[in-house]
Amino acid sequence: MRTFITLAIFITIAVGSFWFLQNLTEEPVSDITTDSPFPDYFMENFSITSLDPLGQPEYILKATKMLHYSDDNKAELDQPFLSIKQSDNDITLRASRAVFLQQENTIYLHDKVIIHRAATKTQTELSIFTDYLKVDTKSHVAETHLAARVKTPEAELNTIGLKLDNMQGTVILQSQVKGIYEAAN
Repeated sequence: MRTFITLAIFITIAVGSFWFLQNLTEEPVSDITTDSPFPDYFMENFSITSLDPLGQPEYILKATKMLHYSDDNKAELDQPFLSIKQSDNDITLRASRAVFLQQENTIYLHDKVIIHRAATKTQTELSIFTDYLKVDTKSHVAETHLAARVKTPEAELNTIGLKLDNMQGTVILQSQVKGIYEAAN
């Protein structure tokens, strides 16, 4: 009987050891994923300057707060201020919030968006007000599909959708354009 009990204990130990070694080589299951809805870093009261190939400022981006998310490599900005630099024509953009996708060179401005171009020797002052604007930081093209109000010293126009090309110095009003034009005396 002793032999039978001893044999049963050894068989139990052998089966237990085999089972333990099998589970030891399996990879543990983890509930943690690398794509997280939480920011991987943040900044407050910052400024970023992007330079062109000649080392001159191409645009300056400032905000009161930025949250960066690594899962889709986007940055959410509070109170963004964007200044697009050109030799003769600078444009500034403000909004309540924005989403910046650096790989796509795109900034999406949301809520109370204001575009301002100061008067130059060849162009009058221009202000545009809307609630959404998509800005391509490389081509310097900004566009919206929402309602916008365009204001110059001589005119005030309302439109649904517009495209602003800062390189060409043009504004294309897309539809339902209404406005008032006052001729200078």
